[in-house]
Amino acid sequence: MAGGRAGRERFAGESYTVLGDQEMTGGCHYWELRPLTDWKSFSVGVAYRASLGRFDQLGKSAGSWCLHASQWLQSSLAAKHNNRAKALDLPLPQRIGIYCNYDNGDLSFVDVGRLCLLHSFKTKFSQPLVPAFTVWCGGIVITTGLQVPSFMGNFLSTSRSLSNLTQ
Repeated sequence: MAGGRAGRERFAGESYTVLGDQEMTGGCHYWELRPLTDWKSFSVGVAYRASLGRFDQLGKSAGSWCLHASQWLQSSLAAKHNNRAKALDLPLPQRIGIYCNYDNGDLSFVDVGRLCLLHSFKTKFSQPLVPAFTVWCGGIVITTGLQVPSFMGNFLSTSRSLSNLTQ
């Protein structure tokens, strides 16, 4: 959260999709997201850089995959891809781990506090990916440069991926 309050103003009043600056073209990658106490809604995932503009929503195109969390009127959690959504009947996580194995086409979201798999996508990535985030009202903290935690091995053989949400 470099820049303190000034950095958070980038998200005030509207939603913006923010794309990471490091492309993934192979290998395994892991990062975490923690919503701040004032959050209302956010999405986190990956996208092909050319598939999203600043005002586009994650999960609405064939080139983006995400987990969407909301606590506007009621709490909800959903996995989204290619304008399809799968509601997840799970509690809202305090910390989300995002794991991407580019070579195997795996993208998994884990509730780090409960060590529970939230959702996995299985696909074949065809372009370089970047981490992607969208925030509606509130804030998030992203932690990058992390080693893939050992607990991810527990989830890699288990999948909650649905064929209607994969390519």
